[in-house]
Amino acid sequence: MKRGVDAPRKTPLAAVAQGLCAGALGNAIFTAYQELVLKRGEDGPDRPKSWSETPEPAQVGRRVAEGVFKRSVPLANADLVTTVVHWLYGTSWGAVYGIIEESVRRPLLSGVTLTTAVMASDYTLLPAMKLYAPPWEYPPATLAKDFGNHLVYGLAVAGAYRALDVVLDRG
Repeated sequence: MKRGVDAPRKTPLAAVAQGLCAGALGNAIFTAYQELVLKRGEDGPDRPKSWSETPEPAQVGRRVAEGVFKRSVPLANADLVTTVVHWLYGTSWGAVYGIIEESVRRPLLSGVTLTTAVMASDYTLLPAMKLYAPPWEYPPATLAKDFGNHLVYGLAVAGAYRALDVVLDRG
Protein backbone atom coordinates (compact mmCIF):
# COMPACT_ATOMS: atom_id res chain seq x y z
CA MET A 1 0.00 0.00 0.00
CA LYS A 2 1.35 3.37 -0.93
CA ARG A 3 1.89 5.40 2.26
CA GLY A 4 2.62 9.06 2.64
CA VAL A 5 0.92 12.26 1.68
CA ASP A 6 -0.24 11.11 -1.78
CA ALA A 7 -1.73 7.78 -0.70
CA PRO A 8 -5.50 7.49 -0.56
CA ARG A 9 -6.79 7.90 2.96
CA LYS A 10 -8.89 5.33 4.75
CA THR A 11 -12.38 6.25 5.82
CA PRO A 12 -12.60 7.14 9.52
CA LEU A 13 -14.48 3.89 10.16
CA ALA A 14 -11.76 1.84 8.42
CA ALA A 15 -9.06 3.68 10.41
CA VAL A 16 -10.89 3.01 13.69
CA ALA A 17 -11.47 -0.67 12.84
CA GLN A 18 -7.83 -1.20 11.85
CA GLY A 19 -6.76 0.79 14.89
CA LEU A 20 -8.77 -1.48 17.19
CA CYS A 21 -7.02 -4.51 15.70
CA ALA A 22 -3.65 -2.79 16.04
CA GLY A 23 -4.56 -1.80 19.61
CA ALA A 24 -5.21 -5.44 20.50
CA LEU A 25 -1.95 -6.56 18.86
CA GLY A 26 0.02 -3.71 20.42
CA ASN A 27 -1.52 -4.46 23.80
CA ALA A 28 -0.47 -8.12 23.45
CA ILE A 29 3.12 -7.01 22.83
CA PHE A 30 2.93 -4.54 25.74
CA THR A 31 1.51 -7.25 28.02
CA ALA A 32 4.36 -9.61 27.10
CA TYR A 33 6.83 -6.78 27.80
CA GLN A 34 5.22 -6.13 31.20
CA GLU A 35 5.46 -9.84 32.05
CA LEU A 36 9.16 -9.88 31.15
CA VAL A 37 9.82 -6.82 33.29
CA LEU A 38 7.86 -8.35 36.18
CA LYS A 39 9.82 -11.62 35.93
CA ARG A 40 13.10 -9.68 36.09
CA GLY A 41 11.97 -8.08 39.33
CA GLU A 42 10.37 -9.62 42.36
CA ASP A 43 8.25 -12.75 42.54
CA GLY A 44 5.17 -10.55 42.33
CA PRO A 45 2.83 -9.03 44.88
CA ASP A 46 1.02 -11.03 47.53
CA ARG A 47 -2.69 -11.59 47.17
CA PRO A 48 -4.42 -8.29 47.95
CA LYS A 49 -6.25 -8.07 51.27
CA SER A 50 -8.35 -5.09 50.12
CA TRP A 51 -9.24 -3.32 46.88
CA SER A 52 -6.77 -0.54 47.72
CA GLU A 53 -3.95 -3.09 47.29
CA THR A 54 -5.02 -4.07 43.76
CA PRO A 55 -3.58 -2.54 40.56
CA GLU A 56 -5.23 0.64 39.29
CA PRO A 57 -7.06 -1.12 36.42
CA ALA A 58 -8.81 -3.36 38.96
CA GLN A 59 -9.84 -0.37 41.04
CA VAL A 60 -11.16 1.51 38.01
CA GLY A 61 -13.06 -1.58 36.84
CA ARG A 62 -14.58 -2.09 40.26
CA ARG A 63 -15.72 1.54 40.44
CA VAL A 64 -17.32 1.32 37.00
CA ALA A 65 -19.02 -2.00 37.77
CA GLU A 66 -20.36 -0.79 41.11
CA GLY A 67 -21.07 2.85 40.19
CA VAL A 68 -22.43 2.52 36.67
CA PHE A 69 -23.77 -1.02 36.56
CA LYS A 70 -24.66 -1.34 40.28
CA ARG A 71 -22.86 -4.71 40.44
CA SER A 72 -20.83 -5.74 43.44
CA VAL A 73 -17.40 -7.12 42.57
CA PRO A 74 -15.80 -9.55 45.04
CA LEU A 75 -12.11 -9.04 45.79
CA ALA A 76 -11.49 -12.58 44.56
CA ASN A 77 -12.23 -11.28 41.02
CA ALA A 78 -9.57 -8.54 41.14
CA ASP A 79 -7.23 -10.35 38.71
CA LEU A 80 -10.05 -10.82 36.20
CA VAL A 81 -11.12 -7.18 36.51
CA THR A 82 -7.50 -6.08 36.04
CA THR A 83 -7.18 -8.15 32.88
CA VAL A 84 -10.51 -7.01 31.39
CA VAL A 85 -9.81 -3.31 32.01
CA HIS A 86 -6.22 -3.62 30.74
CA TRP A 87 -7.40 -5.18 27.45
CA LEU A 88 -10.37 -2.86 26.95
CA TYR A 89 -8.24 0.22 27.65
CA GLY A 90 -5.29 -0.86 25.51
CA THR A 91 -7.41 -2.03 22.61
CA SER A 92 -9.64 1.05 22.59
CA TRP A 93 -6.66 3.40 22.39
CA GLY A 94 -5.91 1.67 19.08
CA ALA A 95 -9.01 3.35 17.64
CA VAL A 96 -7.51 6.71 18.58
CA TYR A 97 -4.24 5.64 16.99
CA GLY A 98 -6.01 4.84 13.70
CA ILE A 99 -7.33 8.39 13.49
CA ILE A 100 -3.94 9.87 14.46
CA GLU A 101 -2.03 7.76 11.94
CA GLU A 102 -4.41 8.46 9.07
CA SER A 103 -4.10 12.18 9.86
CA VAL A 104 -0.34 12.37 10.42
CA ARG A 105 0.90 9.43 8.32
CA ARG A 106 4.13 9.08 10.26
CA PRO A 107 4.12 5.84 12.31
CA LEU A 108 6.97 6.82 14.63
CA LEU A 109 5.46 10.25 15.30
CA SER A 110 2.00 8.70 15.63
CA GLY A 111 3.32 6.10 18.12
CA VAL A 112 4.93 8.80 20.26
CA THR A 113 1.76 10.91 20.00
CA LEU A 114 -0.35 7.95 21.15
CA THR A 115 2.00 7.36 24.09
CA THR A 116 1.71 11.01 25.06
CA ALA A 117 -2.10 10.90 24.83
CA VAL A 118 -2.28 7.75 26.98
CA MET A 119 0.05 9.26 29.58
CA ALA A 120 -1.92 12.52 29.63
CA SER A 121 -5.13 10.55 30.11
CA ASP A 122 -3.62 8.37 32.86
CA TYR A 123 -2.17 11.33 34.73
CA THR A 124 -5.44 13.25 34.47
CA LEU A 125 -8.06 10.58 35.18
CA LEU A 126 -6.23 8.53 37.81
CA PRO A 127 -5.40 11.53 40.04
CA ALA A 128 -9.02 12.69 39.66
CA MET A 129 -10.07 9.24 40.91
CA LYS A 130 -7.53 9.49 43.79
CA LEU A 131 -5.63 6.48 42.44
CA TYR A 132 -2.49 8.43 41.45
CA ALA A 133 -0.92 11.56 42.82
CA PRO A 134 -0.86 14.53 40.43
CA PRO A 135 2.05 14.22 37.97
CA TRP A 136 3.99 17.13 39.50
CA GLU A 137 4.29 15.12 42.73
CA TYR A 138 6.33 12.37 41.02
CA PRO A 139 10.07 12.60 40.45
CA PRO A 140 10.94 13.25 36.78
CA ALA A 141 12.71 9.86 36.65
CA THR A 142 9.46 8.08 37.61
CA LEU A 143 7.51 9.88 34.88
CA ALA A 144 10.27 9.19 32.34
CA LYS A 145 10.28 5.48 33.23
CA ASP A 146 6.49 5.33 32.95
CA PHE A 147 6.63 7.12 29.58
CA GLY A 148 9.32 4.70 28.38
CA ASN A 149 7.24 1.70 29.39
CA HIS A 150 4.17 3.11 27.62
CA LEU A 151 6.29 3.98 24.59
CA VAL A 152 6.66 0.22 24.11
CA TYR A 153 2.86 0.12 23.79
CA GLY A 154 2.63 3.16 21.47
CA LEU A 155 5.30 1.87 19.10
CA ALA A 156 3.85 -1.66 19.19
CA VAL A 157 0.47 -0.28 18.11
CA ALA A 158 2.18 1.75 15.36
CA GLY A 159 4.04 -1.34 14.15
CA ALA A 160 0.89 -3.47 14.26
CA TYR A 161 -1.06 -0.83 12.31
CA ARG A 162 1.64 -0.73 9.65
CA ALA A 163 1.80 -4.53 9.49
CA LEU A 164 -1.97 -4.61 9.00
CA ASP A 165 -1.56 -2.12 6.13
CA VAL A 166 0.81 -4.59 4.45
CA VAL A 167 -1.44 -7.61 5.11
CA LEU A 168 -4.62 -5.82 4.01
CA ASP A 169 -2.93 -4.51 0.85
CA ARG A 170 -2.12 -8.08 -0.19
CA GLY A 171 -5.72 -9.24 0.37
